[in-house]
Amino acid sequence: MPFSASTHSYLSQAGWFAGRRVSTIKYRAYLAGEGYAWFPKVAAFLEEFGDLRVQFERESRRVDTLNLDACDASADFDGKWVQQAYAPRIGQTQLCVIGQAYSDHLLLFMDEEGNVYGGFDDFLCFIADSGHNALEAICTNQPAREIS
Repeated sequence: MPFSASTHSYLSQAGWFAGRRVSTIKYRAYLAGEGYAWFPKVAAFLEEFGDLRVQFERESRRVDTLNLDACDASADFDGKWVQQAYAPRIGQTQLCVIGQAYSDHLLLFMDEEGNVYGGFDDFLCFIADSGHNALEAICTNQPAREIS
């Protein structure tokens, strides 16, 4: 699925290109040690977008970041909190971290189906139904749906 021109530009400036592939071994090993499940859709997403640090413009013309290093993201948050506080609210038993957004304040995680969610403390939201759509939603400032 193609990205909008602005999202494509942001991703390209961060080093992404069509067909990009990076090793996911470090992600799989680190995240398993943190208690996260490893799903095929997570592997495919991180293989294409892992290690990118994307800068994008917010509505206020302020530059923000999207960090797609799942190890860094996981190190900043308690994995037990994700599994015990967020997963039940979504109706899942397992989630896997894929990165952070908004200057590393919002933890991004994916379920087995590829749905992407974001969380910060008690705040939880649905971002998009796939990793690609989540990147598009974040980079184009689309509103996320809060989950109570």
